[in-house]
Amino acid sequence: MTNTEMAVLGLIAEEPCHGYQVEQRIEQRGMREWTEIGFSSIYYLLNKMEEGGWLSSQERPSGDRTARKVYSLTDAGRLALREAVRQRLSAPRRRTGDFDLALANLPVLEPAEVRAALQTCRERLAADIARTQARREDEARFAPAHVLVLFDHALSAMQAEMEWLEKRAQRIESGEE
Repeated sequence: MTNTEMAVLGLIAEEPCHGYQVEQRIEQRGMREWTEIGFSSIYYLLNKMEEGGWLSSQERPSGDRTARKVYSLTDAGRLALREAVRQRLSAPRRRTGDFDLALANLPVLEPAEVRAALQTCRERLAADIARTQARREDEARFAPAHVLVLFDHALSAMQAEMEWLEKRAQRIESGEE
């Protein structure tokens, strides 16, 4: 199961919904900051997972609009999701990404460029932390507990990253690095 499939299945596991509701939940929870779910891929995934037996659907009237396809998890979908969650929770995460690749190539920059880039990173990270805290506060009013845990985990990781950046900045300024 891909991460994108797992994210969409998890939203539908909370309560049956149509594709636009999936999109709304993704937006409300800021999920695009930690997973790659494109708006246009939601319907493709829903159809693919229905064909694969993880979802079933029913046409339901939607007010004055045409009927919408509402998706529900099948027993097979619930089992597959449970196993995917169990596997991912049991294994430590490997760190990969653009930032680590840049760190591996620091010698190509002048010290002043490193300082400026890390300062920009700190500013952007501070904005991300503020935005995530605000989203968490908004979600705290009505979101289930597992959603708040997700925000708390993201905030912890961002705060640890900020601490690391601040220590690097101090070391660079003192001439240790």
